[in-house]
Amino acid sequence: MEQARRILELMFLTAWADGRFEGSEALAIHKLAATVPQLRQVGTTGDIEAAAHRKLAEVGLETCVRDAAALIAEPRHRDLAFQCCAKVSGADGQFARQEGEVLRLLAEAWNLSCEDAERLLVLATR
Repeated sequence: MEQARRILELMFLTAWADGRFEGSEALAIHKLAATVPQLRQVGTTGDIEAAAHRKLAEVGLETCVRDAAALIAEPRHRDLAFQCCAKVSGADGQFARQEGEVLRLLAEAWNLSCEDAERLLVLATR
């Protein structure tokens, strides 16, 4: 359950990274939270979004992403988190530099090779 909450936190951080939380991003998060079996167990996500937004304002994007990423240990959860964040970053049809920064920080934190990151981005488009 804690892994799922961290994945959702990263998704909210991705959505807020550019300073705006678009309706399309909220819809993407809601859809993923409702359809991905590992995330469905969390239920309501309002508290996760509020905490992520508050922490983002307090300590900044890099610290937030690194802190949440450090708590996701299993490779399958890391892959899921990366793919979900990629889906959220493209949900509004705009690829903001700050949202790309979340993916870069995740790849760095988890020592993903360029090939692994590309593979996960391709999987995120399916």
